Amino acid sequence: MSSYRILKLAALAAVTVVTLPVTAGKTLAAPCALSDVSLTIGTTTYHPTSCADNVAQGGGPTAETNSLNSQLGTSFVYLDKSDDPSTPTGLGGVTFQVGPVSGNSGSWTLSWTDAAGPPNLPLLIDLDVALFGGNNGSGYLLTNVLLPLSPNSGSGTFDINFLNNGGQQPTISHLLVAGGDTRTPGSVPEPATLALLGGALLGFALQRRRGRA
Repeated sequence: MSSYRILKLAALAAVTVVTLPVTAGKTLAAPCALSDVSLTIGTTTYHPTSCADNVAQGGGPTAETNSLNSQLGTSFVYLDKSDDPSTPTGLGGVTFQVGPVSGNSGSWTLSWTDAAGPPNLPLLIDLDVALFGGNNGSGYLLTNVLLPLSPNSGSGTFDINFLNNGGQQPTISHLLVAGGDTRTPGSVPEPATLALLGGALLGFALQRRRGRA
C-alpha cells in the first residue's frame, strides 16, 4: 500500500474519531403525538384529537393561553396551571385546579368545583392542555370532556418530547389548562336516540292508520 493511501486512511479515521463525540448522545426532537397526554375521569379516558408544537412559554397565563389558542386554532379561556396557587375565575360557574407536576413524563390531576352562576355541572367542555419546559411547549386539544358533579376530579398522563435550547428533552416547568365551547350534556340528541324516537313515531302513525281502516 502506498504511503499516500496510508496517510489518507489515517486522516479519515481521525475525522471519524473527532466527529463521534459531537454526535453521540444528541437527542432528536419528536413532533407532538396524540399519545403524549391523557385524562381519565371515572371510567372514561380522553385522548387529544389534535396537537401542536412551538407553544411559547413565558409572559404569564394570558400570554401562554394566547399562544396555545393560536397554535391549536381555538379561542379558549385560561382555567389554571400547575404552578398557580390562586383560584382563577375560569368559566365563572365552574372553577378548576391543576395539581403539581414534575419530571419529563408522569401524571397530572385536574379538579373542578361548581360555583355561583352559569355554567353548571354536569358540563361538556373542550380543553386545551399545554406542556411547558425549557422555554418551549406543546399543546393538545381534548374534545367532549364530561365534567360530572361526582367525581369532581380526574387524573392523566403526560410525556414531553420537544427539546430545550440545549438540544435535550427538558423536565416539565408547568402544565396549563384552558377551556371553552361548553354545553349541557344531552342538549343534542344522540343518533341512537333520534332513531328510537323516529321508530316510535312511525309505529304510532301506523297504528292510527290501522285503527281508521
